[in-house]
Amino acid sequence: MNMYNSAGTLSAGGALAATGLTGNPIWAFLAAFAMIALGMAVLRIVPRSQA
Repeated sequence: MNMYNSAGTLSAGGALAATGLTGNPIWAFLAAFAMIALGMAVLRIVPRSQA
């Protein structure tokens, strides 16, 4: 048995694959929060026109 077919490697790979956006809605919430925070940070950096 080599290191790529051990039980620990297979279970760790399955656990990592299960953390996708479809598996847990918390990841979708965190991704949306990060995108909103990024957008607000960009809006603060971009210069506004003086009207």
